[in-house]
Amino acid sequence: MSRVDLDEVNSTQRGKVHGPFFLENLVCQTNHMLTSRGVFLGSDPLKYAMPLLLLQMAAIIITSRILFRLLKPLKQGMISAQVLAGIILGPSLLGQSRSYMEMFLPISGKLTLQTVSNVGFFMHLFLLGLRIDASILRKAGSKALLIGIASYAFPFSLGNLTVLFLKNTYELPPDVAHCITTTIPLGAMTSFPVTTTVLAELNILNSDLGRLATNCSIVCEAFSWVVALVFRMFLRDGTLASVWSFFWVTALLLSIFFICRPLIIWLTERRSVSIDKTDDIPFFPIIAVLLIISLVSEVLGVHAAFGAFWLGVSLPDGPPLGTGLTTKLEMFASSLMLPCFIAISGLQTNFFVIEQSHVKIIEAVILITYTCKFVGTAAASAYCNIQIGDSLSLALLMCCQGVIEIYTTVMWRDEKVLNTECFNLIIITLLLVTGISRYLVVCLYDPSKRYRSKSKRTILNTRQRNLQFRLLLCVYNVENVPSMVNLLEAAYPSRFSPISVFTLHLVELKGRAHAVLMPHHLMNKLDPNTAQSTQIVNGFQRFEQLHQGTLMAQHFTAAAPFSSINDDICTLALDKKAALIVIPFHKQYAIDGNVDHVNAAIRSINLNVLDKAPCSVGIFIDRGETEGRRSVLMSHTWRNVAIIFIEGRDDAEALAFCMRIAEHPDVSVTMIHFIHKSSLHLNQQAGEENEFSEAHLINDFKSFSLNKPKIHYKEEIVRDGVQTTQVISSLGDTYDMVVVGRDHDLDSSVLYGLTDWSECPELGVIGDMFASSDFHFSVLVVHQQEGESLGMDDSYKLPDSPLRAVDPRLHPRFSVEEGFTSIDLHNNR
Repeated sequence: MSRVDLDEVNSTQRGKVHGPFFLENLVCQTNHMLTSRGVFLGSDPLKYAMPLLLLQMAAIIITSRILFRLLKPLKQGMISAQVLAGIILGPSLLGQSRSYMEMFLPISGKLTLQTVSNVGFFMHLFLLGLRIDASILRKAGSKALLIGIASYAFPFSLGNLTVLFLKNTYELPPDVAHCITTTIPLGAMTSFPVTTTVLAELNILNSDLGRLATNCSIVCEAFSWVVALVFRMFLRDGTLASVWSFFWVTALLLSIFFICRPLIIWLTERRSVSIDKTDDIPFFPIIAVLLIISLVSEVLGVHAAFGAFWLGVSLPDGPPLGTGLTTKLEMFASSLMLPCFIAISGLQTNFFVIEQSHVKIIEAVILITYTCKFVGTAAASAYCNIQIGDSLSLALLMCCQGVIEIYTTVMWRDEKVLNTECFNLIIITLLLVTGISRYLVVCLYDPSKRYRSKSKRTILNTRQRNLQFRLLLCVYNVENVPSMVNLLEAAYPSRFSPISVFTLHLVELKGRAHAVLMPHHLMNKLDPNTAQSTQIVNGFQRFEQLHQGTLMAQHFTAAAPFSSINDDICTLALDKKAALIVIPFHKQYAIDGNVDHVNAAIRSINLNVLDKAPCSVGIFIDRGETEGRRSVLMSHTWRNVAIIFIEGRDDAEALAFCMRIAEHPDVSVTMIHFIHKSSLHLNQQAGEENEFSEAHLINDFKSFSLNKPKIHYKEEIVRDGVQTTQVISSLGDTYDMVVVGRDHDLDSSVLYGLTDWSECPELGVIGDMFASSDFHFSVLVVHQQEGESLGMDDSYKLPDSPLRAVDPRLHPRFSVEEGFTSIDLHNNR
């Protein structure tokens, strides 16, 4: 055997030595065992640190991803999958093989894995702190304060009373008594970053319950910090050393907030000015400050993650710092290193060392703490007049735990605060309680229940009942504004028929933990999202100034995960009594007419809005670039509009919208009515009509066309879908915009052969044809939500007798009384 082979065999030696208090393991590692020479030279790669680390990381990441896919139907999170991956790879399952443990997880390999994973963990905690907006604590209402405090105080107090009763009733060993006392604050904890992560994974972050849970969790966490500080300083460690430790930790926090924070903000502003990019950040100086603060934390005897977390809290959330740092660090810290840190808790878990003597007492205390937390939160919620289903869901959310609690448990185990038996029980119970709570929340809470009902608002009802027309326009960027303004111009706001418009700027949530939905004028002026929203608002305000007295607008901004931002859209539409939601199509078109960009997230939003909206929905295919008509402010407005009418409720809704456009004196409107040859004799027969029938709408349009030369009615007699396609293809560039219904009677012979395949089913058969690059005009696809006719109130009904054309007065009901008030988005007071 060569000398190198002998070094590999004897690279690690271990044995027992006498420590200061008890026997400890001593591990001796040979130097220069970093990289392998390769198997072809007879070297064992797993005896070296680098190949072993890569194997461990690959096994943990792959196993956790597989488990996450398997547990996804049960609504389990990635943290649970990573802990389970550690349990499977650790001594509880595969680690029962001694040869496997010596190969995959030798004692020398643990140290390397723990060191690398801790680096990723304190960076991840820095990102979690960076997403926190400390002002939430000031904005929390009385409900959040009461529920948040009760969620911690109830289990903490009753748990300690239970421990006191057990100590007086049973003769518990000192280590067991200390263990059950330590489990109480762990079970009572609710971490703000963990709660917001769970809410985002369940797609309820921007729901009413999600906003309340966000506020309650930060109150609960702040209260737990105060209790822990008082408990440690005055009841446990009232020594001089603990006083000095508290002093230096306080000095560290003050230096973070009053030295590091201003320095990083100044560097960011200086860099944005020097390179003329508002979204660029001084990445490497920030990382240097992060490493220094983490090092000082370790010097003071607290974990490096403590300083990293508070440095993140001190910095502004959102763009540019929050978004920029999250983009650069998320993949390395959260996706690569964090799974290893979480898996270590599973790797240290060993079910076979749980003693049967005291396991029942320890587990009983843990379960009592969780039960008291659930009951306390639910009782406080019920006291605040929250519905029973929402109260139970909120209590379950407050019981969910994650990376912060796992970190605390692992740290206390390493510091010998928890023994192995207690550690195992805490990890197992945490997994079960969190997993069950997440699944029950999904079953109990539906964020769309607020705006889901049998009755829906429609354009048709608004017109027939002489009600004010209300639109909700959704925009993602400034490029969406010109065509939206042209759409408003075509809708023809007038003194006799004013329009109320609500604009909603949709922003994907990045760099912050909590969702935002608020009026534009209440947004933080230093937030870069505010600057973009201001540009959008300015475009609409200019149009509003040109139509004073006939159009009134309110502007909102929603920052939320795109997977659930449809809840903000539907909530605002319901609160503002909108009759039509207009959302942009997910494809953007270049100036040559071809598709320039496809956004799958926007398509998902559109599908969710179509499914859940409380009113009619219009998907807007914007081809303003190809038309060369970008803005009404540049005197390029739509002059020719067409309505494609086949049959069905969506076509009737589209025609009702076009009837409003037909009132515009400068816009030509053409109705193209497709009729099958076999239906000609049916049209000649007299039938009963009412104000809601399609025949009544068509006759109204025909009568309108007789009196106005710019209104045209055309009938196209076709036999099948082929002729329908030919007629549609012949439209060419005649029109600036075409309005079409989404759904039609699929059994109609007019569409025969066209319903077999569709690239974008959300547009319907005809709308999907218009989405191709063969056409160069904008398209509005209208969908009337299925439901009963809404019994609307008359709070914004127009007068039966119109004002004289020379009357300069505003409409008497066109005022702030019609709902132009800020909505209570938090509803916590």
